[in-house]
Amino acid sequence: MVRFFLPLLLIGSLQFSARAQKTPPGADVRTQKSPTHADFPSPEEFVNAVFPAIVDGSLDHYYLVAGTDSCRFLKYNYDEWVKYHLLEPLPFRVLNELAEKVYLSRYPYFWKQARLKKAICITRHQADSILAAKSDYIFSFSLPQFTDDGQFGVIDLNLVCGPECGKSVTCIFRLTATGDWKLVGEDTNWDTR
Repeated sequence: MVRFFLPLLLIGSLQFSARAQKTPPGADVRTQKSPTHADFPSPEEFVNAVFPAIVDGSLDHYYLVAGTDSCRFLKYNYDEWVKYHLLEPLPFRVLNELAEKVYLSRYPYFWKQARLKKAICITRHQADSILAAKSDYIFSFSLPQFTDDGQFGVIDLNLVCGPECGKSVTCIFRLTATGDWKLVGEDTNWDTR
């Protein structure tokens, strides 16, 4: 009986080891490459690049909840996005790939303060205190996800300005030839301002 289970145990441990080598625990997200070997920006680089396109870029700083939120771009209505939310035509496969990446990326991520421009990372408890004092806005973002070719990214940008005041937007960006991220789709999830 041991002779029968030992090979199965060995095969299982080799498969687990091979999976673990794809993305080692504690690996820096910046070092990850797409299947086509395109470099992805780090989550912080992406946020630094797209934040001024969505929010007033003249802010000296902003408060950002340290842990990421979940992105809402899991399911979408293609016809609705084409009619109301896309600023330029996007292939169906791009939207599907972004939705799949969001679905598969349900793991926690904490922003790296040193890599963020203008952001001050805070805990949810600190966010509650700031909102109670009505002294500032609080932002929280989802972890950005990218197509395999690194040309498109999706992220949820959330703003909270009080107990019943805020806005959440799902944004799709396209990487331009100059290396900038251009907003190509935007859908408001909720808005209570």
